[in-house]
Amino acid sequence: MPISTAQLLEQSHRIGVQFLLADLAAALTFLDVAEVTELEESRTRNRQKARYVYDTVIRLMPKVATSNEERAALEDRVAELKRRLIATGKLFDPESERFPGA
Repeated sequence: MPISTAQLLEQSHRIGVQFLLADLAAALTFLDVAEVTELEESRTRNRQKARYVYDTVIRLMPKVATSNEERAALEDRVAELKRRLIATGKLFDPESERFPGA
């Protein structure tokens, strides 16, 4: 039985949410690694990767349809990543960095 357009869109959005959540988990792991490494080069590189993920997720979130529950989960993880990036100095102007649609 062929998949309908509505089913395809729903599946696409579900995959998009999973992708964003996985990226956020990776970014938080990058920051965890940066906290324990003694090599400044590695610390800087991992913090930069986390910031790149943050920027990517902020850009993509408006394009992904989410349920209220999914949106809350994404916003919670983005808020945690944002807080940690501010603490590392990788997010310089926190007032200009808002959740999409906020």
